[in-house]
Amino acid sequence: MSMSATQTTTYSVVDVRKVVDCFAADFSMKSQATGLRTRESVAEAVSDLKIFAENGYLSGVQLILKDASGTEIRGTEYTVSEKAVGWTSERPGNNLWPRTPGGTLQVIATMNQSWWDKTESAKADFISRNSLHGSWARITDGTSLANLSSSAGQRYASNGYGWQRTNYS
Repeated sequence: MSMSATQTTTYSVVDVRKVVDCFAADFSMKSQATGLRTRESVAEAVSDLKIFAENGYLSGVQLILKDASGTEIRGTEYTVSEKAVGWTSERPGNNLWPRTPGGTLQVIATMNQSWWDKTESAKADFISRNSLHGSWARITDGTSLANLSSSAGQRYASNGYGWQRTNYS
């Protein structure tokens, strides 16, 4: 007995890369405005996120700006959609965050269940095999941005793949 199956996707790796490049523009602008990340550190984080996204492991990303005392003052959350058919892709913008001496600009990747189902050694092998720059360890500190007000942001999409942005201030 033989079986066959087909799976149709409405996007390709090229579409994923286009969408992540829009995020990269946001991240770069915010990093420059806050003075908290170098171009190199942004490029390394974006490269890693692109690999996670291309392999279907990424379900979201957060950028969180904290002041020198650790208080969250701004944030942006990107939610991944694999059903973004019909979305209109917008241009990156609204990224003039305050200069924050002594603060931090965190980038947090939210992985889907496929990632968490991997063994620790399989995750380490993936990170090593793809020459990822960060360890992307599990964190448990609060990332809810609950003390900030949310507003709708841009949508970045290419064919059926997209990231919906929500802004927090």
